[in-house]
Amino acid sequence: MQRARVARPGSPGRAAPPQAVRRWTPIWIGAVLAAGVAAAVVWLGAATASDPVPAAIDAPGPIAAAVHAGRHVRIDAPRGPVHVWIPRGYRPDTGATVIYVHGYFDNADTSWSAHQLPEQFAMSALNAMFIVPEAPVAQRVAVNYPDLSELLRLVEDNTGVTRGAVLTVAIGHSGAFRTVQDWLDEPLLDQLVMVDAMYGDEDAIITWYKASPRRRLIMVGEDTVLGTESVAGKLPEAVILDRFPPSYDLWPAAAKTAKLVYIRAQFTHMELVNAGIVLPSLLRILPVERLAELPWQLPLGSLPPLPDAAPDDAVSD
Repeated sequence: MQRARVARPGSPGRAAPPQAVRRWTPIWIGAVLAAGVAAAVVWLGAATASDPVPAAIDAPGPIAAAVHAGRHVRIDAPRGPVHVWIPRGYRPDTGATVIYVHGYFDNADTSWSAHQLPEQFAMSALNAMFIVPEAPVAQRVAVNYPDLSELLRLVEDNTGVTRGAVLTVAIGHSGAFRTVQDWLDEPLLDQLVMVDAMYGDEDAIITWYKASPRRRLIMVGEDTVLGTESVAGKLPEAVILDRFPPSYDLWPAAAKTAKLVYIRAQFTHMELVNAGIVLPSLLRILPVERLAELPWQLPLGSLPPLPDAAPDDAVSD
């Protein structure tokens, strides 16, 4: 078991004769008016040239711009909705397939919007097809998509886009462990990221991990610290971080590439998936190319503010 350190005006008293006023007033008025207009034009021109050009009031920030530049499809399938986001510049031959599974008390629609999942995907800058399927919202609700291959075929058929071929990764939060466990016998699952989701059968996860040298397991523990500690204790090759690195640059080199990584989180159970720090950072340590035009240089946690009571779009494509 290895531990890595994470290191704001005339004479007074006499009026001008009426004749003089009548004689000169038209001339002086014309002169004064002409001079005034000229001065106003000069002043206005100078002000226009020197004043900064105001920014567009509703110009989107880089994260929102990246999300809108990509393609979002909401598939209204019999087993429940499936959201798909494909970034601009996506290349399936060198890209990944990332499936994010939400936890209890959320559904695919609420987690998509309230947790700003497309924004977090954009922050990762990963060349990947991102899929968010419906999953159980409570304990006694059946798993919506127990067959990973069927889910991926559904996405390809409804988007007309080939999934990323380099890597297939499942990311599960909290109650997502039930869906993830149904996928452990899928040969195409390469890497598993358990974000405070080690509630289920630890031995099944370990067996999956040991079955192939190309498989990788990343665990984040907060509420599930007993389960994550148990798994890490059984696998001596685990690289353990005592805190989640607040920026990507602070990740130890060994943790970025280790086959098994365990991070003891200082964030709360829900902050792990809605604060814009943990998810983009975990995505960046996946061995997949990044798309330079996406906002990867922004600090972690730079999510735009949520709109107040914004209606959820049923379909966008």
